[in-house]
Amino acid sequence: MRQRPLFWKLCLVLAVGTVLLFWLIAYSLDLLERQQSMLSSAARQQLLTYRDQAQLLHQQGDQVALGQWLARVSKAEQSWLTIAKVDVSSAQLAQMQQRFSDGFILGRSIDWPIHLHLAYNPIMDLPFADGKTRLLIELPARLRPGMAFRPVKLVLQFVLPLSVMLLASLLLYRHLMQPLRLLQQTADQLSRGQLDSRARPLLGNRQDEFSRLAEHFDQMADQIAGQIQQQRQFIADMSHELRTPLARIGLALDCASARLDPQLMLNRIQADCAAMQQLVDNALTLAWLDNEQPQPAQERFYLDDLLDVLLENARFEFPDRQLTSDWPADLPMQQGSPQLLGQALENLLRNALRHTPPGGTVQLQLQRLNAGYQLSIRDQGPGVSAALLPLLGQPFFRLPGSAKYGQGFGLGLALAKRQISAAGGSLQLANIHHQSDPAQSQGLQALVWLPAGPQM
Repeated sequence: MRQRPLFWKLCLVLAVGTVLLFWLIAYSLDLLERQQSMLSSAARQQLLTYRDQAQLLHQQGDQVALGQWLARVSKAEQSWLTIAKVDVSSAQLAQMQQRFSDGFILGRSIDWPIHLHLAYNPIMDLPFADGKTRLLIELPARLRPGMAFRPVKLVLQFVLPLSVMLLASLLLYRHLMQPLRLLQQTADQLSRGQLDSRARPLLGNRQDEFSRLAEHFDQMADQIAGQIQQQRQFIADMSHELRTPLARIGLALDCASARLDPQLMLNRIQADCAAMQQLVDNALTLAWLDNEQPQPAQERFYLDDLLDVLLENARFEFPDRQLTSDWPADLPMQQGSPQLLGQALENLLRNALRHTPPGGTVQLQLQRLNAGYQLSIRDQGPGVSAALLPLLGQPFFRLPGSAKYGQGFGLGLALAKRQISAAGGSLQLANIHHQSDPAQSQGLQALVWLPAGPQM
């Protein structure tokens, strides 16, 4: 299963955070309701004061003064109150007293919670010292607890979750936007020509989808930077290669204008123009292969027929070299273009013949290998030093002293390598070492692997 750490991180934060938020709200509301349901110390003290005053007047036996006091308190508190006496008799009085050790009450004790959702004020029962007489008073509205319950409940139910969700959204937004801003910053730097800008180091130790996105982004940046550098180098090399024949053409035109062997100068101009035309054609083909990276063509042909044609042309062009070949008949190819592949193999074969001295031998051998064919082209040239061998196949690279082997611009091997790659194959170049002296080279070997392609 593909790992998605950011997905699980968000799920964990949102799921656990939501559950904790609901639990916190429920717990806070329950705690708030329990605290707000109890009478305040001032309210308890006020009720006890009323009880003590009523108890004193009751003990003095002044019913008139007691009635006046009840009326005065009732009017002041906009409440109802009275004096009541409870006398319970039963055949099983002892058993009842044991069961109801606190006796009987007609209202609520001041130690009990007050229901906050009642639409009316409860009756409070304040017993006298004799245990039978008590003051019953409707709880005054000003003493009723829970006045702050509703606004605080509103805060807990709406303001708190809204604030928490806004804060969580802000943190998540910053967490998600930070890598996007870094990617945007890197993209802006790349657009301004800072080709070494990369996004992944800016994310630090972060390991999630954004870090993988940054890695892919950096891979794309590496490819783009490489292509730009390659194009710049390609343009610089092309300019350098074109400057020499253009200079020769200018010199030839000057000589022709001065009537110094005009026919020779004309032949020189024609040769340089043909060379530049070949350079431009090869450069355009190489650029097309590098930039477009075409998929291998599905074209049926026979590799042995193609090689026979190449050998016939090579023997005609280099009659003073020997060519030996060894491969079976009927080598079907279902993949690749015979034109591009033939041009690539012709370049490799001509390169081997040029570096082989007259009278030398170039060996070609082909065998079936790994659902394809491996072609070996071995020459008897001086070989290539180990330091320069990895540079073979780069555009416009020429070995020191290669001018004596014929005119060229260093595009043959590069073009052959790209053409073979476009056919789905690969090219490897290696020195042929002497058996008795491994340090001595006996020539260069080109190993070409080509896929046979899907069976028709």
